[in-house]
Amino acid sequence: MEKKTAILIFTIMLIIFSQFVYADSGRIQINMDGVKVSVRQVPIIMDGKTIDTEFPSFVHVDRTLVPIRFVAENYGAEVDWDEKTSTAIINYDSKEARFTIDSNIAYINGEKIVLDKNAIPKLVSYEDKGARTMVPLRIVTETFGYEVGWDEKENVPYINSEVDANEEASSEGLAIVDNIFATTGSTSSNKIVVNSDKSLEYTTMFLENSNKLVVDIENALLSLPNTLDRPGAVEVEDEIIERIQYSQFSYEPSITRVVVTLERYETYDISSSNDGTGLVISFGGNKIGPIIIEEIDGKQAIVVEGAGYGKMNFIKLRNPERIVIDFLDSTLLGDTYYSYNYDLGFIKGIRVSQFTADNNYSSDDKIVRVVLDIKDGITDPSVKIDNLGDNIAIYPEKSLWENIDYIVDGENSIFTIENLGLTNYSVDMDTSSKNMVVTIPAVHTDLSEGTIIIKDNLINKVDVEKDGENIVLNISFGVSVDYALLSKAVDSKIILSLKKNTNIDNTNRIIVIDAGHGGKDPGATSVSKRYEKDFNLAMALKLDKKLRELGYNTIMTRNTDVFVDLYERAGIANDANADLFVSIHGNSHTSKTHAGIQVLYCPAFNSDFKEVDQHPFAKAMMTALLEGTGAIDKGIIQRPNLVVLRETKMPAVLVEAGFLSNSAEEKLLFTESYQNKIIDSIVKGIENYLEMN
Repeated sequence: MEKKTAILIFTIMLIIFSQFVYADSGRIQINMDGVKVSVRQVPIIMDGKTIDTEFPSFVHVDRTLVPIRFVAENYGAEVDWDEKTSTAIINYDSKEARFTIDSNIAYINGEKIVLDKNAIPKLVSYEDKGARTMVPLRIVTETFGYEVGWDEKENVPYINSEVDANEEASSEGLAIVDNIFATTGSTSSNKIVVNSDKSLEYTTMFLENSNKLVVDIENALLSLPNTLDRPGAVEVEDEIIERIQYSQFSYEPSITRVVVTLERYETYDISSSNDGTGLVISFGGNKIGPIIIEEIDGKQAIVVEGAGYGKMNFIKLRNPERIVIDFLDSTLLGDTYYSYNYDLGFIKGIRVSQFTADNNYSSDDKIVRVVLDIKDGITDPSVKIDNLGDNIAIYPEKSLWENIDYIVDGENSIFTIENLGLTNYSVDMDTSSKNMVVTIPAVHTDLSEGTIIIKDNLINKVDVEKDGENIVLNISFGVSVDYALLSKAVDSKIILSLKKNTNIDNTNRIIVIDAGHGGKDPGATSVSKRYEKDFNLAMALKLDKKLRELGYNTIMTRNTDVFVDLYERAGIANDANADLFVSIHGNSHTSKTHAGIQVLYCPAFNSDFKEVDQHPFAKAMMTALLEGTGAIDKGIIQRPNLVVLRETKMPAVLVEAGFLSNSAEEKLLFTESYQNKIIDSIVKGIENYLEMN
């Protein structure tokens, strides 16, 4: 009995909960936090028999929840209820645990502990069965020293009561933790990533006196390169995180412990990585709650609760029309998906989800995506967003394009401007800058000043501005176009037929080649004491020669060993209206075993200059480099903080050709044959991208 008592108290203090993979079958509607939530009902299998919990148990987010009465009915513990404080009191021998509904604070024998967000007890109602206090299954199983698991075949949880507490742990089936690091992802906020070969189960506790978050990863073996299971720390510069430490806390059972010391208490979120293996620990950020319609200053608005902090990105999608707002470093409270049948202005509905990061984001990002579905017939929806402290308000705005129509039909597009009556006008096309200017007398048009972002495969944007007595439209194209004027010289409409020009030869392409570092900036130093700047320049000169032989126009940001400011490099490319920008670098790492190629890029929404999606160029480049060199794939990486990638208008990539800090790869990088392979691959990447675009 003493052994079971110790297991009970130790486990309740750690609040051990499991993460399960589950299907979308057998769903029921419950009420939780005043919102209807769709969850999947599951039975509980104990020692091979189905346990009837009277009130349904279910999977919510990544936890299996059961009624707290399950504790008393199946384990013999006493469960009392304090009506005034909405607190469940669990007594086992002389020990006491108190859990309060909707509170992340629990008390074990009078000692205060902080629960993680998915461990907070909830009051749930279902059909006519009234309301019940629900807690994660793990609290009523491992608390009593029993084994809990997941039957992959039947897709249900199970409990085995006959477990030998002294059974020796076996390395078979253990998760291998092979990397622990801090990363900023797509924002400036650091996240802690724990890499593993499989999904991880964990326990958390927050020590208030020392501001330490303790994450104990169960059934896991620490096995880091060079240090294996030895304790260590991760260096990080952060306003919230003071220190990150890790160790193999125990072997029987196998527990890997990560301790994060914070400057102050901060809300935190722990979730599985997007591929289902490992964990991502993040701090602060938005906790996105319900979306409601509210009247603000006499105007109807969509209010997103909890979204007032952090960064957001906007994307417009066509066919059908949608406005997408991505909230970075954000967690959706409750379930992972909600839909609202709201009707406001041109908005016919709203969907919100915990979004899995795509190519536009870092794989470790936590993103809540809000999608505004647009009514049929609206071609250019626009919204205004106000910050309301903890929340944001979204107002549907009147379209800037009431007098403009843009129809895409396969390879052909029709751009139409409605005038107030018959009028003369002019159309001028500058093929070198891919810019068209349409000039209309102001008295003959009702166009408003403003900018419309399109960013399809043809038009980037349209700027409408007043210039004296005229209204001028500047149409910026992402590619070279052929156009035909379908309207008369004097007409009530200006109709343009637009089509991508597929007859472009290399002599009409301008490619800027950037040799990284130079002069007083040597870059990295290789293991044999050679400078990165010299490697970069040698490669850039080879690439310049190869592209010129193929007929391309090239511009080098430097062709000698001189220092060139980063903003000047971007300015050279922008002033030349270049088609592409390629920066060449050698890589370096504190670990001498790192090897392979990386391609860096800046997502368009992280730059005030970018007019087209940047990832396709990065992908085309990486594909060609891997095929041409056979090198290790070190990934396509977002680096919006790099000036030459962020400040250039055209598609731009930075090629990290290999690691100068790896002795074997350094020798290879300075051979003529391997350099030629890299150059041929870069040229192939350029041509593959241009062929697609």
